[in-house]
This record gives sequence, structure tokens and C-alpha cells, in this order.
Amino acid sequence: MTTDSEKLKPHKQKCSLLISSLSGGGAEGVCVTVANGLAELGWQVELVVLHLNDAVHLARVSEQVTLVNLNVLQARYVFKPLRQYLRIAAPDKVLAFNYELTMATVLIRGLYGFKFDLIARNINTISRNMQSYGRSVKGRIFSILLKSLYKKADFVINQSQGMQQDLLACMPQFAGRCSVINNPVSPIYEHLSDDFLLSDKAAEHYILCVGRLEQQKAFHQAISAFSEIAAEFPLLRLKFVGKGSLEQALQLQAQQLGIADRVDFAGFHQQLLPFYKNAQLTLLTSLYEGFPNVLVESISCGTAVVSVDCPSGPAEIIQPGINGVLVRKGESIAQALRTVLQLPCYTDALKVKATAQPFTQIAILRRYEQVLNNVDNR
Repeated sequence: MTTDSEKLKPHKQKCSLLISSLSGGGAEGVCVTVANGLAELGWQVELVVLHLNDAVHLARVSEQVTLVNLNVLQARYVFKPLRQYLRIAAPDKVLAFNYELTMATVLIRGLYGFKFDLIARNINTISRNMQSYGRSVKGRIFSILLKSLYKKADFVINQSQGMQQDLLACMPQFAGRCSVINNPVSPIYEHLSDDFLLSDKAAEHYILCVGRLEQQKAFHQAISAFSEIAAEFPLLRLKFVGKGSLEQALQLQAQQLGIADRVDFAGFHQQLLPFYKNAQLTLLTSLYEGFPNVLVESISCGTAVVSVDCPSGPAEIIQPGINGVLVRKGESIAQALRTVLQLPCYTDALKVKATAQPFTQIAILRRYEQVLNNVDNR
């Protein structure tokens, strides 16, 4: 990952990264990448998970990282085992990768007087997340707890500028206690050779959509837009990679629009590189995101992207005329697809790949390390 000249002198500080699982999600992949990178930079890293069910990313965990399994299935049961872990491990820094674990850690630290710095990684656009909890009693209670406990973290890392602006609008007390660190691209995508990038795509022509088949991803928009251009591009297909509760609804929509025979549901795949590499473009239609790893992974493979201008992240990744098209409110997703499919500038894989440079691991890990070193509220 890094050369000897890039490594820092080991400083023996212990950093614990907390995450629910090592399943196939984007946050889980980023957590493993950050854990491995910090260990290589000299940190004593412990990666703490609630459980190892469906641990897709387990094989990626470096031998330099100590893995700790708390053996609980849900965050509601984490208080006792997490308290015991923090008492015995006595970390200098704790980096929590979701809201529930951040809140539990805040409570434990306050109740038992543990001395460590708590950095929260904001995983999504927080205002939209609170809206998604709904108006039920349970949802309102969670939103109240989130607002009252989350603010007691010492620092918050946001994945995009839009996410940070949203955080400060909801919790202005974080002014001066937050920063933006984009997600690092996975090593799988970072070191692809020029020969690989320039090699011909597979014979199948398709637009790629990657993600959970759930409401947030708004994949119904992808099917609608594809139906508008299907007749113009008779060899083109639409491919979904991911699982979710809306698969049948999306299949029904494709059937009603007369394009079911050209829409593929490939299910979940851990290895996405060939899907990105062979796609004509990658399409993101989400209602909101934290920082869309899908877009960075695609451009890292030399494949241009189309994305709606959702909060937050796409506007900070897409460079029109080079790596893709950003669809702003009122604009046509179908027209953006036509633009990328027809203009030769979007087929220059090396130029598309070059726009992923700000998201390389070493650049991102240095920023994580800077935050860890500078936050000291003990």
C-alpha cells in the first residue's frame, strides 16, 4: 500500500475502530481499508465488530490489525461487552463507524470515566437519516438520543462537503470540531494497469447500477430513464448488482415498461471490478448518499458515470466533460445517459481514471492520521 519512505515512525498509540459487521457494505469496506492503512503507518490498530456473520470483508483484514469480536447481533446489546472491551483495551483513540456505536461509546465513556478521544465517522446525510427514522415513537426517541448524545463525540469526520454542511445545520455545536475526509478507493481499484484500463470491454453492452435495492437508491428512476433510450440503443442493457426488498417491484416496473428482457438483476457480488470495467457507464440515482463509493470505484476502473445531484458527494466527484455527467434537479437522466454514451470524451479510460487521484489511500489515510493526532480532549 505504501513505500518505506511513506511510512511514519511507529508511535505505539492504540486506535480502536468500531463497526457493526464486516458485511458487504461500503462503510464496512472503508473501515477495513482505514484499519489496514493506519496499521501500516505505525498505529496499534484493533478492529472491533459486533459479530462476524456474513463477514464478506474478513479476508481483507491485515495481519497487522487485531480483530475483536464482541459476539452480539445488534447494537442494542453492545453496552456490556463494549464497556468490558474499552476497560481492558484502554485505547487512546476510538473511531466509531456508525451512529449507534458512537452513542453507546459516548454513554460508556461518560458513565465510567474512560479516557480516550472519540472520533465519529458520519455515515450519511444526517438530516435525511433522521427523517428516515419516521414519526413513530421509536423513531422520535432515536432522533432525540442521536441529537443529545452524538454531539458529545470529540470530533466528526464527514465524507463530503455536503454532508458536513448538513451536519452543521443540524448540530452547529460541531463548528470547529469536524472536517471532510472522502472515502479512500479500495486497493482493488487503485493500482489497475494502463493495459487493463485500455483493454476492450466485454461484448455485452450495459449500464451498471450498484447498491441495495431499497428506497434510498431510487432505482426506479434508472429503469424509467433506460426505457426512454432503449429503442435508440438496441444492444444496450441495464444491470443491477445488489440485493434488496424492492427487487420484485423493480422487475414489475421493467415488465410494465416493456423492457424486462433487457434488465438484469445479478444479485450481490463481492468482486465488482469486472462489472465496472465492462460497463458502458455507471448510473447512480440515489435520493441521498454520504459519499458514493460506487462513483469513485467506477472512475477508478476508467468507466464514466452519470449521477443525480443528490446530497451529498456526486458534485464533488463528477467532472463534466471528463468523467461523467451530473443531473441537476429538473434535468433529464435519460439525456445524460445519451450524452455519455455518444460523446467520445467519456471513453478515454486513462483520463477518467486520473480523476480518481484525490481519493487514493495514502492521501486519505494521511488525513485520518492528522485528525487522530490532533484531537486530544483527555
